[in-house]
Amino acid sequence: MEHVMTTAEDRQEWLLKHMGKGAVGRAAMVAAFERDEDQGELEQIIGPCEWKVIRSGTCAAAIDAVERSEPQIVVSGRTFPDGEWKDIWDRLRARPNPPMFILASRLANESLWSEVLNLGGYDLLLKPLHPEEVVRTIHGALMAWRNAQARDGGHLPLGATHCLEH
Repeated sequence: MEHVMTTAEDRQEWLLKHMGKGAVGRAAMVAAFERDEDQGELEQIIGPCEWKVIRSGTCAAAIDAVERSEPQIVVSGRTFPDGEWKDIWDRLRARPNPPMFILASRLANESLWSEVLNLGGYDLLLKPLHPEEVVRTIHGALMAWRNAQARDGGHLPLGATHCLEH
């Protein structure tokens, strides 16, 4: 039977056990949201890990952040002043060693979920963000990123093995 996280303390304990505290030397995540409230909500959920999260409010800033920091994960909203999520993902998925891409949207239906997956994204999160779903999705994305690195003979960043131990 799977344990259900009932309190913020449970979530913090789980995050620290499975993802580590400050375990990744470089930025672990780019959070691309037009609204500061969405950025803050995500950071509050994953806060116990003390990861470096780079905020970006435009497509161009998100792409630039990924190119500079090579994070393992990008969590993105749907629309931006200079484009939409597909503009970000089109640029990122062509990179060698692309990050895992997670779309967060208030409009989360089967069609959008299928589109994200068919384009090579990792998953779709429903907004407002639910802590347990965010934790589960990010943990799965980190595991998938790590497995892709190992499979492709890539080198894991310093400390990455701490993030994903079970």
